[in-house]
This record gives sequence, C-alpha cells and structure tokens, in this order.
Amino acid sequence: MERVKVFDKNVKDLKIQPSSASPGKGILRAVSKNSKVTKKKKKVSPLSHLIFRISFPCSGSNTMKSTSLQVTKKVKEQLLTMDRKQRKAFLRELRKNPNHDRAMECKLLWEKIRKKKTPKAERDDCVSKLFGLVKGYAPKLIYTHDISRVFECLLALKRPGITSAIFEELTPELVRMTKNKYAHFFVLRMLKYGTKEQRNTIISSFRGHVVSLMRIVYAAEVLEVAYNDYANAQQRFDIISEFYGKEFVMFRSDKPRTLAEIVEEEPTKKKLILAKLIRGYLFPMETTVRLSLCHRLLRDFASHCDPEQLINLIDSLKDRIPEIVHTPDGAYVAMKCIWNANVKDRKLIVKNFKDLTVKVAMEHYGHRVLLALFDTIDDTVLLNKYITSELSHEMNKLILDPWGEKVVHYIVHPRDGRGMPREEIMLLQEGDSNPHSKKEKKDRYAEIYKAICEPLYTYLSANIEELIFEHNKPKFVAACLETTSAYDLFDRQVPSEMRKHCNVALAQIAKREFIPMDSERLHLIEHPAGSFVLMAVLRCDSALPEDEKLSVTIADTLTKEELGSFIGSNRVCDLPKIKEAINMKQLKEYTFRGATLLVEELRK
Repeated sequence: MERVKVFDKNVKDLKIQPSSASPGKGILRAVSKNSKVTKKKKKVSPLSHLIFRISFPCSGSNTMKSTSLQVTKKVKEQLLTMDRKQRKAFLRELRKNPNHDRAMECKLLWEKIRKKKTPKAERDDCVSKLFGLVKGYAPKLIYTHDISRVFECLLALKRPGITSAIFEELTPELVRMTKNKYAHFFVLRMLKYGTKEQRNTIISSFRGHVVSLMRIVYAAEVLEVAYNDYANAQQRFDIISEFYGKEFVMFRSDKPRTLAEIVEEEPTKKKLILAKLIRGYLFPMETTVRLSLCHRLLRDFASHCDPEQLINLIDSLKDRIPEIVHTPDGAYVAMKCIWNANVKDRKLIVKNFKDLTVKVAMEHYGHRVLLALFDTIDDTVLLNKYITSELSHEMNKLILDPWGEKVVHYIVHPRDGRGMPREEIMLLQEGDSNPHSKKEKKDRYAEIYKAICEPLYTYLSANIEELIFEHNKPKFVAACLETTSAYDLFDRQVPSEMRKHCNVALAQIAKREFIPMDSERLHLIEHPAGSFVLMAVLRCDSALPEDEKLSVTIADTLTKEELGSFIGSNRVCDLPKIKEAINMKQLKEYTFRGATLLVEELRK
C-alpha cells in the first residue's frame, strides 16, 4: 500500500499533470511462454568465411551507422594491426572507395601488360586476370582517373571478346561516361577501335541528350569526334536537329534536311528554331566555340537571322573570330561578321589577328577570312599594321604554301580567276553590298599592294631560280611581274628598281651554258616552267619603258655566242638585236618545227 495514494474530495489544491515516467511493458505485449517464436534462418554466403561486416560512425554524428561495410578477411587482418585512429581513417577512405584493393590489383596487372619486356604468355595471363577483375565492376571503376586508363589499355589490345564484353556492360553508362572527365576517353577509344555496330550504339545513345552534352567540355569533344569522323548523313542530321527544338527529337525524320530546306517547307518554324538556338545553345558557348559542330549551328543562325539578331551575334563573336576560321562553316560566319560589323567592331576584329595572321593565311579555309578583310576594311593603315606587315615578314613561308600563295596572289591580283576558283570569287561577292565600306575598291587594293611591294619583289629577285625550278611556281612569278591589264581592279605598277632586279636575275639564269636536253637540269629556255615565265614577262615589254624591258636586259647581258646557242632549242626568241647572232647554216640543219618557222621568218 506504500505506492497507493488515497485522494479525498476535500482536497482542492490538487494539481494533475501527465506523468513523464516510462509506461513499462504492457501485459498485452508480453509473449506467452507456451507460444513458439520462429526465427528466419539467415542465408549463408559461400564466401561468408571471407567477408566481414564492420560498422563505423557516420560523419558529423556520434551514433553508429545502421549500414555496414563488407570487407574481406585480408582487409580485416590489416585492420587488426592498426590503432584506433589509423583504423578510423582507413575505414573512412574505404567507404569512399570500396573497390580500392581491386583497383590496385588492376593497376599492377596493367603495368605488366604495358611493359615491352613482358613475355607473351605472361602478358596473356595478365590480360585474362585483369579482365576477370574488371568484369562486373566496370561501371564502378571506369570513372577514376587511373582505372579509366586500364580500360583504354584493354581496348587497345583489340581482342574482340574482351572489347565486346566490356562495351555491353558499359552501354547503359555511355551518356554519363561521356560527361565524365576521365571516362569520356573510353568512349573516344570505342569510337576509334569499335565495330560499326558499336559506333552506331554510341551515337544512338546520345539521342535526346545532345544539347546537354554540348554544354560540357569533355562531352562536347566526344560529340565532335562522333559527328565529324563516324556519323553518317542521317546521324548528323539527328544530332544537329536536336538544337532546333524538342519536336525534332520526338518526331524523328528519316530524311536529312538542311535548315534552309526545313524553313522552306515550314516557314512558321523559322522563328521558333532561331529562338531555340539563341536560348538553348548559341550564346553560352565560351568553351566549345572552336568545335565544327558549333560552327555549323552558327552558320545556320547567321544565314537565317534578322539584322538585329546578327548584330547580337557579332557582339558575342567579335573577340573570338580567329578561333572559328579553321572550318568552312566557321570561316563563312567570320566573313559574315566582318561584312556586317560596324567600323568600331571591324577595328577590334583586325587587332585580334595580331600574331595569328600568317597561321590563318596558311589554313585551307582561314585564308578566305583575310581576303574578306582586304575587300572590306577601309582603314588600310590599321590593316597594313596588323595584317600586311606580318605577311611581309614571312614571305618565304607564304609563297611556298598553297594557301599562303593565294593570299599574296590576291593582294597582287584581286578577284583573279587564275589564282582562285570561281566559287570563292562568288562567295566574296556577297560582301560587296555591305553598308559600312565607303572607300573605293581600287584605292583600297592599291594601298594594300603598296605596303607589300618591297618585301615581295625583294624576295622574288633573290629566289626566282628556286621558285621556277624547284618549287614549280611559274604562274605566281609571272603574275607578279605582269603589267596592268583590263582584268585588274586597280592600276598596279611594279616599282621600276624592283622590276630591274628581277630582270637581271632572269638574265643571269639565261646566261648559263646552254646544253640541249641537259639530263641534270634543263636550261631556262627549254625548261617548261622557265620558258613559261620568259614568254609571260616578254609579252609585257611593249607596255614598259626601254630600261625595264626583259628583252633588252637579256640582249645586253648575254654574248652573241650565248644568244646564238639558243637556236638549238625549240623555244627561241625572234628579236632584231639577235638576228646577227644566228648562224643560218647551222639553223637549217635542225628539222623541228620551231627552227623551220624561224628560218621562214628570217627569210622574209
């Protein structure tokens, strides 16, 4: 009765509060002694004697984590040799990377496989062991910087069974791997070493993820390689069309089309597609502007946008024009920006080519951008300072390069069909109607030509022999020494002293002993390239003063015997000053057509 309290009704100041004591174990919850409790038997793993569960505290909490970590017997023995602090650090690291031991074994085997001294039998054994270690764990191991190299090594071995097994295991991870800093190299290797079906699987896995892939640097590189090197026309269209909107992803078209064809068929979609390009990709492109896939999208946008949108595009690209000129689409976008940029933006574009002019001039598509600058920029002082001066310092590189030669030829002969294809001329004509170029073309071309005259003709006079005989540049040499014709867009005059130096250089080459059909090297007058230059320059003599004529220089430099020896060639000159040097008796002994015609002319 000690714990029983009796309350009287007279007690008025009684306070009743809920008890905080534990309610204890209820009678209803008690287990009857007669009832049997059945416990589920735990399934014993065949490797249970090697696997142990270890619990460790959760970070930032003193309570034990309910989940446990499985370790092998070897790891447990290693833990027993550590003190508490070392064990805690080891377990924390083990929780972050539970496959650490497996990864270490993989790397040891990888090192043996890489060594050239490893015997073939041992290497094959290491390969099979390595494949056994990574099989089933590939999605967990591929994302680390070191083990990703191990997978690349397995692919490089080119063993179909191993490659196909790893690829099948990693197929669900392709998009995630493409976005990873290290795993994307595996995808690149699969594109390079995989079969056609495997490449198609990779490209198909990108469907619906192209826009998100393009925003990540590593993924954009993989997408670029797939688009340029391995995708067919339909796959390229599938990749490009995703940037036009989700409609093109959901309703896939089996017929590849350009944006121009899409707009022509459905004009109402033009505005939506351009808006999608602006919002979805084009302007946040700092890291991927150098990729050809980006250049294709830029060209689509620049070709169909309105003037206001084009101004916004120029504002975003004016600092980065040299980065996009190495592809045909990028070069066209750069030219479009130059044609439509205002004077201030054009100055900035020209300055951005500083120290890059020669490299751009020697590119297949980049040289077109320089031609557009020569056609458009009115401030020729600025142009000569940043563009022409750099070209002048590397004249040898430019003339010996096929694309660099075109740039120099264009400065000498703008829009000349002999130095460039008709398609390029028509492309450059698109910029002729731009609203910001005010200077007359002939004045602009003349000022640019004047800036390059001295270095160009100094180089020609010093290297004319190598250009004709070794580098096969007779058309270029002849074009530089020609007089102004009706086809020239400006009054081009070769400086008198420079022409004289070139004439002297040609005369010195002609002065060498003439040996008909010389096996070592044909004489200038017999050599196809040499005779082409001679005839082209001699045709211009009628429009030149006496002291600048090549014929006069040759006649004054060569002796009568040297001039007379030329009758042994099928390519001779018929000039009044050398008639007396010709031996008619010797000339009649030749039977080829050139000698016969010369005899007939001299008899008149």
